[in-house]
Amino acid sequence: MQAILEALRAAVGADQVFTGAGIGERYLHDWMVSAPAGTPLAVVRPKTTQQVSAVMAACHAQGVPVVPQGGLTGLAGGAVPVQGCVCLSLERMDGIEEIDTASATLTAWAGTTMQTIQEAAWSAGFFWSWSFTGNAGPLGRAAFRRR
Repeated sequence: MQAILEALRAAVGADQVFTGAGIGERYLHDWMVSAPAGTPLAVVRPKTTQQVSAVMAACHAQGVPVVPQGGLTGLAGGAVPVQGCVCLSLERMDGIEEIDTASATLTAWAGTTMQTIQEAAWSAGFFWSWSFTGNAGPLGRAAFRRR
């Protein structure tokens, strides 16, 4: 167990690896709160794709399961941790990569909130209507329409 934690800390920095009591309640469920959660070994918050790759390689080498987490707005329990897993929180991977007005697409990092996407779309002259009451959500590529 210590070897995987050391590898995770080397991958993303010790301040972005949470264990034990340091794992916040928010990482233990998504909107499907009735799904039973296991206790994760750690929550890891990478900032770059290189860090994600290093975390995945370390977990693979040690046979540790990984549960990816975006905005935790899912309703199927897919982001709920399993016992002994590493929760891979993508919340620090946020921002707009590109707005292509000709094809009406917006490319965002996986941890970008829906509010940020809506604001970026609006500032580019588009309207993106998909929303939850919370302003979080993992997204990659979203099509939107002119307002």
